[in-house]
Amino acid sequence: MADEKLGSWILRNQVTRVGKQVKSEVQIYKLTEGALLFCSPQGNILFGCPPEVLKHILAAHLPMPDTVVVADKLHHFHSSQASLEFPFYHFLFVQRGLERNRRFYVVGTKKQCKGLEQLLRVTVVGPTAKEMTACGTDAKRAKEIYQETTHLSLKNQKTGKQLEIKEMVSFLPMEDGDQCLLQPVQDNLPEVRLERTGGTSFRVLYGEEAHDIDFSVSREQVPVYKIKQKPMDKSAGRFTLTVLGRSNGFDPQDPANGYLINMDGKLILWDCPAYLHQHLRNLKVDPQEIDALILSHVHEDHIDTSESLRDPPFDLYTTPEVYYSLLVKLAAVFGSTMEQAKSYHKWHRLEVGKPMQICGGRFEFFHSVHAIPALGCRISKEVGGKQGLLHISGDQLSKDSMATMLKDGGISKARYDYVENMLNGKESLVIMDVGGGAIHGDYRDYLDYDGRIGYMHTGLIQDKLPKGKHLVASGEVLNVLG
Repeated sequence: MADEKLGSWILRNQVTRVGKQVKSEVQIYKLTEGALLFCSPQGNILFGCPPEVLKHILAAHLPMPDTVVVADKLHHFHSSQASLEFPFYHFLFVQRGLERNRRFYVVGTKKQCKGLEQLLRVTVVGPTAKEMTACGTDAKRAKEIYQETTHLSLKNQKTGKQLEIKEMVSFLPMEDGDQCLLQPVQDNLPEVRLERTGGTSFRVLYGEEAHDIDFSVSREQVPVYKIKQKPMDKSAGRFTLTVLGRSNGFDPQDPANGYLINMDGKLILWDCPAYLHQHLRNLKVDPQEIDALILSHVHEDHIDTSESLRDPPFDLYTTPEVYYSLLVKLAAVFGSTMEQAKSYHKWHRLEVGKPMQICGGRFEFFHSVHAIPALGCRISKEVGGKQGLLHISGDQLSKDSMATMLKDGGISKARYDYVENMLNGKESLVIMDVGGGAIHGDYRDYLDYDGRIGYMHTGLIQDKLPKGKHLVASGEVLNVLG
């Protein structure tokens, strides 16, 4: 039996069949409020998809799902209930679904399936150059971004072309009363059928067994890790960065990425991680005290779309193509049109390469090199007679991967030179992506940099780091002024 302290436990492994009690091959685990995992030899079904649900599964060492069923309502208590990205990534890469040419299954209503396909498209593949240009991105810049994201995208193993979401995911629309076949009879194992009996209730028919599932949400969901924030000093005369999270969607021990910056008494939120409201409660910060929200990109470990909502709406700063991607995700989660989704934030358009004033500071944004359109920034401000320059890399590729991209034509020489030579030694503090893998940075690239660097997007660095370099910690407060 799984450890209840990890938030997972067996609900039952006995079913009634033809009036007799028999031992079943099925096990059902409660992961957290609004999320159940149905496990059988035929495959595993995740009912409910709240934020960072994969972390609950990893922490409890449970089998991984190949099918996700979402509820009729995709937002509760600030949190999105359509957090599909990391269960999907795990299926593709860790479970080797992509290598084995297998599909991930998503079950929802017909309207939800259409929206969730677009949600995954802008999250995993990114918008097209045409979409970026149409939403206001400069045509030359849109072409550059698309060149880079296409180079880093998942490819069809036979054709070498960029994979589309519909090639990797099968969306199964189901309304109340509908029934579908998930798995046929194979290798002496019974078939698996799914019947929708209500908005958050389903019946799983495993051969002659019937298992009723209800994954309704009645209270605020909580993460599997401990939120470590302490009350924040919000006073003027300071230039600090509070780390909300430092890690990624696969790390059950830490929150994902996000920062709260105090720039001379102005509060600026960089990205919006899952469970933001719980972070803010610990920090003693009311959401209405936040002066600006800056969104670097729409990967799920940087934004929970539902958590980004505030009344009155946040002043949201991002570029047209990132905002467009956010609108697609908001429309999917809230069942709205993209035009209606524009009311959820007060958008301020960013121009990459053109410095602008935000909350009294000088912000110079740049496109980082990532799998989808993403931003980094250089923030400068004089506070108390001291000049501070904060460099946030955004999600950024390693130097070796960048060199390979240049060699293979995935990035222009001008873009390569710009990104490679951005640090000039004048920075007071650098926050650098060193998450590794195919689309993140390498901490060894910056060991010789003569300045302070906080490494982020990972919790895995074991090596002893030189003076001035450290892996940031969730809850840590860094003084930009040194």
